[in-house]
Amino acid sequence: MVKRPKDVVLADRFTKTLHTQPTPRIDPSKNKLPFPLSVCIIGASRGIGASIAYAYAQAGVGTIILVARASSSCELGLVEQRTKELNPSIRTTAIACDITSSKSVSELLKKVKDDFGKLDVLVLNSGYSGPVVLNIDDGDPQDFQDVFNVNVQGTYLVAHYFIPLLKESNGAKTFIAVGSLAACINSGHIANTAYCISKFAQNRLVEFISEQYGEEGILAVAVHPGAVATEMANATTPDSFRPYLTDDPGLCGAFCVWLSQEKRMWMNGRLLSATWDVDELLERKVDIEEKDLLKWGFRVGDA
Repeated sequence: MVKRPKDVVLADRFTKTLHTQPTPRIDPSKNKLPFPLSVCIIGASRGIGASIAYAYAQAGVGTIILVARASSSCELGLVEQRTKELNPSIRTTAIACDITSSKSVSELLKKVKDDFGKLDVLVLNSGYSGPVVLNIDDGDPQDFQDVFNVNVQGTYLVAHYFIPLLKESNGAKTFIAVGSLAACINSGHIANTAYCISKFAQNRLVEFISEQYGEEGILAVAVHPGAVATEMANATTPDSFRPYLTDDPGLCGAFCVWLSQEKRMWMNGRLLSATWDVDELLERKVDIEEKDLLKWGFRVGDA
C-alpha cells in the first residue's frame, strides 16, 4: 500500500505558521467589525461558544442572540452578563433550544424573527462527541445515534430553518459551523468512530449549503476551533491526546470575527482551521480556488 501523509496531517499544516491563541492580526478587541451585525450563536453557554460571543462583543457587533439547551440556562445567563460587560451598547438575549428537535429549532427561528427581524451571521457551535469508541463492534449503538442527532441532524435543522432568514440579510448572509479536523481521521488513538464520521457528514452538509445557496449570497464554512481543553474534551479525551489540548478557547471566536469582517465567497463550502495563519491563508487564495482545495473529494489519480 502506498504511504501518503494522513489527511488530518495535511489539513493541520495547511499554513506553515500555526497559532494557539489569537494574534494581533485577528484580535477582536483591535480589529472591529466594519458595521454592526446581528449574530446568533448556538451552543454559547460555555467554552468555545462563550468565547465566540465575547469575541463578537469586543468587535462591536450590534446584536448577539445566545442559544443553548434549557439545562444550561444559568451558564447562558452568565455569558450574557459578561457579553454586556464587554460591550454595554449591544443588544443581547438568551434563548433555550434543543437543536435535535425540529419543533424547538422552528420556535427559535420564530422568536428571532419576531424579536429582531433579521440575522446576518449564524454560528453553530453545538456539538457532542460521545464516549470514545474506536471499533464499530464496540460501544452502545445509542451513543452513535446521539452523536449524529446533535452533529448532523442538529446542523441540518438549524440550516433548514435559518437559511431563509440569512438570505434576507443585507450582506453578510454567513453560516459558520464549528466543525473539526476530526472529520479527516479514520484511524489512530482518537479515531472516535461516531464523532469523526459525524463531523465528516457535518462538513459535507456545509458544502451542500454552499452549492445550493451560494448564488443567493450565502457563505457557509466549517471552522476547526483547534485542540481546546473544553469540558467535553476533558470528559472524553484519551490520556494520550491530552498534552495536545493547548489551544486557547478564544482562538475560534477571533477567527469567526475575522471571517465576518469581510465576506470572501471563495471560501464558500470549505473546512478552515482557526489555528491557521490568516495572511498565509489569503496568500493561497488562487491555489485554493483553482484546485478547489479544503473540500472533500474522491481520489482517482490524474484523471
